This record gives sequence, structure tokens and C-alpha cells, in this order.
Amino acid sequence: MDRQIFNHCGRLGQAVLIAAFAALAQAAATAAEPSVPTVFEHPQTAEQLSTLLGPAAGALKAAAALRGDFTQRKFLRELPQPLVSSGEYFVARGLGVYWHTQKPFDGTVVLTPQAMIQRGSDGSSRRIASDQQPGLRAVGQVFDALFTLDLAQLAETFTLFGVPGEKGTWTLGLVPREPAFAKVMNRVQITGTSQPGRIVLFEGSGDRTEIDFGAVKAQQALSEADNQYFAP
Repeated sequence: MDRQIFNHCGRLGQAVLIAAFAALAQAAATAAEPSVPTVFEHPQTAEQLSTLLGPAAGALKAAAALRGDFTQRKFLRELPQPLVSSGEYFVARGLGVYWHTQKPFDGTVVLTPQAMIQRGSDGSSRRIASDQQPGLRAVGQVFDALFTLDLAQLAETFTLFGVPGEKGTWTLGLVPREPAFAKVMNRVQITGTSQPGRIVLFEGSGDRTEIDFGAVKAQQALSEADNQYFAP
């Protein structure tokens, strides 16, 4: 796993939140940032977006957890091509996010309200407790809201934007309210139908990360094995 996540963790709370985004968006590659997506020209309230997202927001709000596969492309200005990684993820409401990269290397990042844990394929593990870093507790809450489309919770951290697409698709735009956060991760774009299908993270540096999701499944309850993802 990318060790840069731990270099960020000595900063203030917003930097920890940014570092968690970076951990879930590791891998690297370059390309000029595309023009600003038109979704950011359409501000919306949480109430307006609940109508736009309709059944998707309702179904996901009722889910106890989401699991699926991901393919990730990170574009960095210094490199000619994006680096691609893939794996699986599991988001459990109230427990956190389990992000398992399987290719091209194996490693895991787990975010919980209590800590951020990075685990390597060699059995190594590093843990940063939330009481050691202000704002770390908010990390899992933000990702929980991103994946489950909790618009009220997202509105506390982001200014919201949204537009409908063709054949039941939609695009949601998020701009961080905190200036320190916005300097590093200045926009987030989510597209989907019955659930999020792609998240694009636009960084203040001009780099971006694109994450495509497949085989997404919602669960109404957690098994004992599911709870083990978040064991200390």
C-alpha cells in the first residue's frame, strides 16, 4: 500500500480526511485534468437532490452495507499513462469502509470511527487512532455518506450539485466547504443509476482519480464474517 497516506496524518483534521481519500485512491498516473464537468454549474439542495436521485437514494439509505468490485485509475501530471488497480470493497453503515486492493499488489485500508488501519500482504499493519488525529472520526462518515448517498450528511461537508442524465442516470457533484480540504481535493463527481457507478476525485494539484464500481450488492444485515473486516 502507498506509504504516503501516513505522511499526511501529522497534519490537522482536514488533512487526515484528505489522506484517507488518498489511501482509498492509491496508484498513480498522468493526464491533464478534463474541463470542469457541467454538473458543477447546477447547485442543488439536499431536498432537490433527493427527488433527482429518487429510488437510488431511498434504497441505499435502507441498506446496512454495500459491497462490490472496483477498478481504479489514478492520473498524475508527471506520468504519461494512468496506473490501474483493482480489488473489492465493503462499506458497513456505522462501522466503516474496508478497501482491499488485489492487483497489481495486495493491501488493505480499513477506516472506522476509531481508527485508520493499513494492512500489507506480508502481515504488517499500521494503525492511527482517531483520538490521535482531530477529524479522523469524520473520515468513515464521509465515505459512508458517499457510498450510501446520505444527502443530508453530505450537505454538512460539501456544497451539492446535480443533474439528471439519460435512461435514469444521474450525476452528483460535491465541493468541500472547508478551504483546507478544497485545496487538495477540490471536487468530487459521482455518477450512477440505482447505485453509484463511478466516483471521480479531482485534486487541487490537477491530478484526479477515477473509480468504477461493479457487481454492487446491498445488504440489509451484517454477518459475523462482515464484522470481522473491522476487527482491531
